[in-house]
Amino acid sequence: MGGENGCRRIFEGVLAKGYSDPAFGKVHLITVDAYALQHGDAHGPQSNAYHLVRLCAIVEFGASPAIGGTREPQGWREMLEGDRRLPEIHLTRSPGPVTVADVAGAASAVEHADLVRAWGRSVWLAWEEWHDWARRVLNDL
Repeated sequence: MGGENGCRRIFEGVLAKGYSDPAFGKVHLITVDAYALQHGDAHGPQSNAYHLVRLCAIVEFGASPAIGGTREPQGWREMLEGDRRLPEIHLTRSPGPVTVADVAGAASAVEHADLVRAWGRSVWLAWEEWHDWARRVLNDL
């Protein structure tokens, strides 16, 4: 893939598809969350918390993964912008076997959506030790 820079270029190409074609943009938020969580050390624990909670909302609670599809619940911003109760969220295992490289070669919007959803589930499973926390955050908002 060309290391972190190569991975980033692939990610940017996948994002470009989503921004330019609404059919690809239907799973945009999963793309953003999965990529961020697979690169959690680069983004930090507060970013990890944000993306994990949103991925939980999509994967487990059926929130829309489309561009502009998930409205942030009341209290979401406050939780993420200064709530000192946020734990230091770090991944302690492999970030999952599915990556942005697996998504990049999709031949159609349907295949893209299927691959992105598989990627999101793979990343969600990798963060298993934080599932209960993410669910509690969503239930408390």
